[in-house]
Amino acid sequence: MRHVPSSDEVELAEKMDRYEKLSDQPPKFNVANNDALFRDQDAHTVERHGPDVPLQRDPTTRTIEGRIHGDSPWAKPENFSHRWTDPSTMNRTINDYVRENWEEIRSNLAMDGVHRDKFDAHHRVGEGYYNVGMYGAGPRQSRFSTTSFVSITINLVPGADPPQPFIVTAFPSGLM
Repeated sequence: MRHVPSSDEVELAEKMDRYEKLSDQPPKFNVANNDALFRDQDAHTVERHGPDVPLQRDPTTRTIEGRIHGDSPWAKPENFSHRWTDPSTMNRTINDYVRENWEEIRSNLAMDGVHRDKFDAHHRVGEGYYNVGMYGAGPRQSRFSTTSFVSITINLVPGADPPQPFIVTAFPSGLM
């Protein structure tokens, strides 16, 4: 009698195939190019967190400080809002992280199609603001800060064969 694979076996085989196709060599990203190529997949690191996003609050444009207050075009107020210090730091930090953590990233992408993490780069990567009044500690008020923390989300391009990772977002974070 011929064995008919179960749905679990088929799913596992697909994940193992994806894992093998991702290769043991980590990709290297140019974040500006990544964002342009995958804008339709919501890649937005440079647009929302790039070093050219104005820092101080200005009601006429998107700013890092304005995000603390929920200024337009931000959807809602946030307690932390930072931008990368410069393109070189952004690309180097992201690529160092991907290279040093590729096995975990590769496994997450093969299994779930997504990798999310927060890490400490151990050097200044960004500048921005945090809300002094967060968690009910008082009125919403922004205070300047720098950070070494980074939050990153990497997805697979839907339907791509071989699988192709792209960065949805990577940004300096106020929290680890």
